Amino acid sequence: MLLFRLGPRYLFIRTEYIEEITNFLESNIKGRVTNISTGFEEASENSTLCFITGTGHEKTRVEDAKKIVLVNKASTLILTSLINNKVCHLLNRVDLGPASVVMRIAGDENKLIGRIKEMLSGKEVELIEGIALGEREDTIIVFTKKAITGPVAPRDFLKTKLLIPKPIREVQETLRLQVLRLITQSLDEGQWYELRINIYDSHGRYEENYNRLIYILSRLELGMILGESWTKDYAVMLLSVLTYQVRLFTFSPPQEVKKILMALEYTSDGERLVDFDLYYKNKKIHWNQVSNSKGRKNKVEMARAFRKALYEKLKPEEIETLESMEAKLVDEGTSNLPTN
Repeated sequence: MLLFRLGPRYLFIRTEYIEEITNFLESNIKGRVTNISTGFEEASENSTLCFITGTGHEKTRVEDAKKIVLVNKASTLILTSLINNKVCHLLNRVDLGPASVVMRIAGDENKLIGRIKEMLSGKEVELIEGIALGEREDTIIVFTKKAITGPVAPRDFLKTKLLIPKPIREVQETLRLQVLRLITQSLDEGQWYELRINIYDSHGRYEENYNRLIYILSRLELGMILGESWTKDYAVMLLSVLTYQVRLFTFSPPQEVKKILMALEYTSDGERLVDFDLYYKNKKIHWNQVSNSKGRKNKVEMARAFRKALYEKLKPEEIETLESMEAKLVDEGTSNLPTN
């Protein structure tokens, strides 16, 4: 489970030849002209946002950019390309902005961010402000509660960002050593949850349903798998059935994990695919224990609502993959286990 990663670098290019430099970045290194909001949304840890400005600035800022070009390459490769292709005569000055880190948090966000601010001597800033104030040996940390394996949109950043007066290598080293402890201390109960998920399919399609479950757990970065094994469960009193059990270590509360499991038990059309039972501290989490602010009483209706919420967390291609996996199960017939 990824708790932090690098964000994009920021490169400020001063030139009198705005169009020529823009065309070079587009044609030679596959850059793409964008705006600030879209650039942040599409940038990954391997990207650089190039702010191309005029020459009449003592210190360049994001607001001064005549063109913004997103390049999915490291800033060093961009500079190498500019030098090797002999276009340096078009440049007036090039400045490297601060590095950036995207960090996923859980629990009490104010407590966690406050602890990092104190530990790293950080200053609270707005993102654009932080890029303007930061130098190449500084680092900006943005925080989110979303999964961070791919790009994260600015709308998913928490309000507080930190400008750290330390180079990225020092920030990375500190977070690498401290991030698990800091997140654990910020959790409501000061601990992670160890959950057991039992998979039962009356048609015996354990592998297919296991693959769906693991696919979604990994896409949402929901936790770490501690172990797997076959075990017995009791769907009906005194009647044991063989189930496949997955032990999950997560900072998500059991009720939130139950919502995701319910979303996967049924298709969008309400067809039952499998039975996912969830246990925490040897107690089963029943579907009617899950908070439901809209007052739904029917399990299928709740599952549809949770499926809709799940889709909002996934990318279009991930939804397509999930539905493709489920189409094979629907063709083979749906589960007939009672809705306990």
